[in-house]
Amino acid sequence: MASQSLYRRYRPRRFSELKGQDHVVKALREAVREGREGQAYLFSGPRGTGKTTTARILAKVLNCENVVDGEPCCECESCVAVERGTSYDVHELDAASNRGIDNMRELIERVALGSSGRHKVYILDEVHMLTPGAAATLLKTLEEPPPHVVFVLATTDPQKVIETIRSRTQHLQFHLLPTDTMAEHVRWVADDAGLDLPQAALDAALVQGGGSVRDTLSALELLVSTGGDVDDVVDLDEFMLALVERDAGRALAAMGHAVSLGRDPRAITEALVRHLRNAFLSLMAPELVMLPSDQVDTIAVRAGELGPAVLVRAIELLGTTMVEMRLSPDPRILAEVALVQLTNDEAGTDVDALLARIERLESTVKQLREERPQGLAAAQAPKDPTTGRAVLGGAARGNSAAGRATATPTAAPEPAATVAPAEGAPVPPTSAMTVPEAWEQTVKGQVKPIVRALYSAGSFVGNNGEAWQFSVPNQAHGAKCQEHRTVVEAALSKVIGAPVKVEFVVGGRGHDDDQAPVAPVTPPQPADDPAVGEIDLSELTDAPPEAVRTPIDRLAEAFPGSEFVTEA
Repeated sequence: MASQSLYRRYRPRRFSELKGQDHVVKALREAVREGREGQAYLFSGPRGTGKTTTARILAKVLNCENVVDGEPCCECESCVAVERGTSYDVHELDAASNRGIDNMRELIERVALGSSGRHKVYILDEVHMLTPGAAATLLKTLEEPPPHVVFVLATTDPQKVIETIRSRTQHLQFHLLPTDTMAEHVRWVADDAGLDLPQAALDAALVQGGGSVRDTLSALELLVSTGGDVDDVVDLDEFMLALVERDAGRALAAMGHAVSLGRDPRAITEALVRHLRNAFLSLMAPELVMLPSDQVDTIAVRAGELGPAVLVRAIELLGTTMVEMRLSPDPRILAEVALVQLTNDEAGTDVDALLARIERLESTVKQLREERPQGLAAAQAPKDPTTGRAVLGGAARGNSAAGRATATPTAAPEPAATVAPAEGAPVPPTSAMTVPEAWEQTVKGQVKPIVRALYSAGSFVGNNGEAWQFSVPNQAHGAKCQEHRTVVEAALSKVIGAPVKVEFVVGGRGHDDDQAPVAPVTPPQPADDPAVGEIDLSELTDAPPEAVRTPIDRLAEAFPGSEFVTEA
């Protein structure tokens, strides 16, 4: 004799035994207790959440001879008959296989007949599968049902039930069980049934069940038949690792292994989509993840490595693939193509693939900027201090010189002589890196683009003992640089390790005896300065002709070292 399955053996018999549906239990038990039960109910929710079971409990309590606090006794003749399926007061109809108008007419003809109990209960499962004619026939009865009749309609897709039927029912929605509630229930079932299974097997059943009590207990029963061996369970984390490492071969190998275990490619893809959803929720709303608590941390790490954009794209692409699988002669090919597109952007032609490539490039550039390897500065080309531009071939010559210096053995260094700076000479910084080096190698790449653009037109030309002088093309340009001086000084001070002060000069090239004194940049006066706006008209004179600058003169000042070529 075949043994009874776990989900039927542990099917709830009373409202109090239902797991995770407290809102439904409260509504029905209160209605029965106060004698105001409805004549038509609509139970909706995912499969395996207890819709039909609850309908049977309601049928028992409506005809029970010893109702206690809104619960059936499960011992009287009526309750026993309902549990055995032999009650004349309870009629079940599977609307998926009896969906025609003739089936519904036959059922409606029985409605008018009397009942041996207090109520005659009709349970219609998968009611959304009824044909339009059958639904219209049912609607006519729901409009004016006999007082002793109660309809319980169950469906996994309430949106397909016509609005006129839904409006005549009390709609109660069933939910998937939370992970903690389901884990506690599975452990209780395993202990009560005497099943000696490792925790890994129980966790595997929870993952496969996905919050459905029936699916979870069915998965548990399958693991029992294999002795708790979880080797034949598809490891969805292997697919996640393939996405993280962008390894198409690993993804295809994972799919091949899952198929070799007898899994259908459609079921594998569906399970992977659920797993990716849990990963996405671990970033956005961890409390909604349908996984055991010890697995939430693992999937959150994978989600952090992939990022929300990649997860959303994977869910969308695999979801579209699942739709296409319905008409495909070989759904495995479609699943493999989707996995290759997710692990290799060059294989994808959609906009999302291009965006993913751009996002990955930006992430790489950001990481390189944050790490700032020491070799990067050595590879940069030296710049001419007079123009601020890179010397042509400078990087190659610098690398060659560095290579020669490394290859040539050097003698032990002699003790350096201590030379005291002459009076009035610039004071060198205490750090091994000078301010010009710190600016070119580090600070310039860290400041905002507007600051970098303004300061690119000038260069550091020396130190006058009080501040580092920064040469700018003209007074107007220096005034703009002056607005961001504090930011640059703070960044330089952080790199050098000592306070750095910057002052701006126009046309300066350093401190040598043959050069005329440079003109310092005058900081702009504040708007509330009383000197601003007070002009003596008698002191105004005509500017000499040489003081008037043409646009070409301004361009020459803005771009030092440039040459204007006049076309013939």
